[in-house]
This record gives sequence, C-alpha cells and structure tokens, in this order.
Amino acid sequence: MQSRSRPANFARAMRPQPNSDPRPLANPLARPLPRPGGGIAVISERESLGDGFYKLYLLRALRRAYPTEAIDWYVSEGPAPYAGVLARIAGPDLRKVVSFAGFRRPWGPAIGRLRSLPRYSLVIDNRTNNAVVMATWLLLKVDLYQAPTPGYLFCSRRPEGSRPRHRLTRLLKLLEGVTGAPVDGAGEIELEPAAAESAAKLLPPGPRYVGLAPGSSRPERCWPLERYIELARWIAAQGAKPVFILGPIEQTMLAPLRQALPQALFPGCSESETLKDVELSLALGRRMSAAVGHDTGTAHLLGAAGSPLLTLFGPSDPRAWQPMAPRSRVLWARDYGGPEIARIPLAAVTGVLQELMQQS
Repeated sequence: MQSRSRPANFARAMRPQPNSDPRPLANPLARPLPRPGGGIAVISERESLGDGFYKLYLLRALRRAYPTEAIDWYVSEGPAPYAGVLARIAGPDLRKVVSFAGFRRPWGPAIGRLRSLPRYSLVIDNRTNNAVVMATWLLLKVDLYQAPTPGYLFCSRRPEGSRPRHRLTRLLKLLEGVTGAPVDGAGEIELEPAAAESAAKLLPPGPRYVGLAPGSSRPERCWPLERYIELARWIAAQGAKPVFILGPIEQTMLAPLRQALPQALFPGCSESETLKDVELSLALGRRMSAAVGHDTGTAHLLGAAGSPLLTLFGPSDPRAWQPMAPRSRVLWARDYGGPEIARIPLAAVTGVLQELMQQS
C-alpha cells in the first residue's frame, strides 16, 4: 500500500518553515471587518495539546489578517492549552484565554454566560453541532459569525467551494470567507534560548536523529511497542540514532525500551522520569531528520517543530486529523484491511521513513 501524503489543500497553509520569521506579517489583501476594533473571539468545545499546536496556524492567520484586533479564546467544556502548557507560545497573540467557559450545559447558566460577553466584530466557532452552534449564534452579540457546520448554515460570509474534511483546513477556509483572500498560518514557533541550548546538548551536531513517539492517551491508537523496538533497531542499522520522545503518559514504556535498546536515546528522561518540558520537546524535534508518531499530541508537536513526519493512524481518520508539517506522510490501518493500527506492517513504516530520511 502507498502512504498518503498531505492533501492538496494543505499546500497553501503549509509554506516552508525552517527560516521563517515567527512574527506575524500583515495580510494587505484581507477585507476589513465591518466594525474595526471590535475584537475577535474563537470558540472551541474541547481542546487537547494536539489541538493547541495545529490551531496555532489559525491564530497566526487571524493575527496576519487583522493585526490590530484583540483576540479572545474560549474553550467551552475543558481546559485550554493556551492557558496552560502553551501559554507562553500563544499568549502574546491573545488578550485572554478562558477554560471551562460553560457555553453548552446546563443551558440556563450557559445562556447567561453567552449574553454577558462583549460584542465582537468576528467570532470563529470551531464546533460543528448544529443545535449548539445555532444557540450560540442567536445569543452572542457579533457582526460576523463563522462556523464549520455542514452546509455552512451559520456563516455570515460563506467560504467558497466545498467544506474540507481536514479540520484545520476547514477553519482556515472559514477565515478566508471573512477576508475574501488567501490566508497564511505557517510560521516557526519562537522558543526560549534555554530550550534550544538544552536540546543541542542532548542531541549534539553530527549524527542523524530519528524521533519515535510511541505513546498515546488512547491505547487503540498505539502501534505495538515491539514494532517500535524493531523500528529503532532498523534506524540504528542505517547509521542513525533512534530518539524516543516519552512524556508523562509513556512512563511505563521507559524501562522496557531502555532494556531492549541500549543504543537508543531518551532525552529529558531520567532513570524513572519522562520528558515533561514542552518547549524542550519542540527544540528536540527541530534537530531530527525525521520522526514517527501516532494521531496524538506528540505528533502534532513534532509537526509544529518542523520535523519531517510519518504519522500512523488506526481508528481515526487522517483525512481529518493529519498533522501539519513541512513534509507529512501517513500510513492508515484501513489501507491494510481494518481499523486496528497493528495491521500496519513494519516494512511499510521503514519504507516511508527511509524516503523521509533521504530527503533530509
């Protein structure tokens, strides 16, 4: 089976990143908002760490389209990564971030919360449930409202063309409906110098490093650990260094991987503790020739770092969730007969990974 490259409509959103300026550049083609200075709100139902990374493209595109507008970010039913581990990265572009905003249930208090919000020039609602979006659309004070529901029923300025399957591309299309011009969300995350210095000590210049992110909060999305061990041995046989990116949820993997792979690297990990520093993880990702992961936050992190990335998909759909990366490839279990991620053979992974390594 052939691996899947990123869809054609990624092309505009993903410009080459390695030497790009992290500061937003204003888009002179953007159509002005009907009430300049009224501010912008972005609303999500829930957000994971992976959502936080790929929505950086939306945040950059908003800032480039409307550089003088204040942006408020609301997550209705959960924590907002931009108020937590990604606060320093996204914070300069946001006026406020609200976790657990409570825009859905119970309806009585939710109605009060929505009505109490200030009037916005633009709201981009990430949610797709027609009933939830319609209630918000009716209750908010807003000049332009954009939501990715089927048929774009609640869009003040309907985007051109069909509704994209890929979730981030869909959000960027909503913004294009407002601006009337192409939008650009690409860019490099500006890291603290200390993170880059630490990464350079952990992965010094010279060897080729290949990142491996074997974990996920959902076990059904994890390729078998014994396959990762085989893959790491294959990487070492190619003269490269296998580098495992293990966060807190992968702590139980650390000991068996160390025992099986004495030649592998585990940066940021002690004998019993895993890597917890997001900015260090990003800095490590920038030093990799290629990386392999799952449909999880770490893969989105590596993509945001600029790593050439192979993502393995089991039950989830890469057409909706493929990470954004300069060179992004996927292997989908359904191309091998079913949703179980273990169906993806080692030979398919090494074949695609070899191509990515050769292009580095």
